[in-house]
Amino acid sequence: MAYGNQVKTDALSTTYSSEVYPLGTVFVQSADEVAAAEHTDGTALGLSGDRTWIFVKAIAALTIYDCCIISAADTATGSFGVIQSDAAGDNNLDVVGVAQHAIGLNEYGWIVCDGEAVVNAAAGVTAGLFIDTHTGGQVDDSTAAGTLLGKALSATGTPVSGTIRARIRLP
Repeated sequence: MAYGNQVKTDALSTTYSSEVYPLGTVFVQSADEVAAAEHTDGTALGLSGDRTWIFVKAIAALTIYDCCIISAADTATGSFGVIQSDAAGDNNLDVVGVAQHAIGLNEYGWIVCDGEAVVNAAAGVTAGLFIDTHTGGQVDDSTAAGTLLGKALSATGTPVSGTIRARIRLP
């Protein structure tokens, strides 16, 4: 996919020390690449369908599978400086996406904002439940309008410990 005079050829897991792409740039990953996604230990993640990634800056270090929200310092400007979710029931308009790899403090990288992804989850989430933010970069089950960001496709612990597969749809 072309970005002005740039073409994205590096891996979506690449992190950068500078703003290589404009913040908020989106990239659509094809379903065949999504289906091949694996955890760092080689576990197949069981994802399907296309997914959309967005380019962000980590205002705080992000760990793999963190649910990411706009940093409180950036909420007035609506920028793409993100931190891990830090409360239950954040407004879904403040949720930016889910990191599929670690992104260091003040580094730049891609996070999933639409499609199937793996996300850190609180204990007790089961397949079929709607999800919203929780503390520590996690999601939890919810039915509260205005906070929902997706639906659990697996129970906590699948595909890897402390995570769920989810379909997310963010504004």
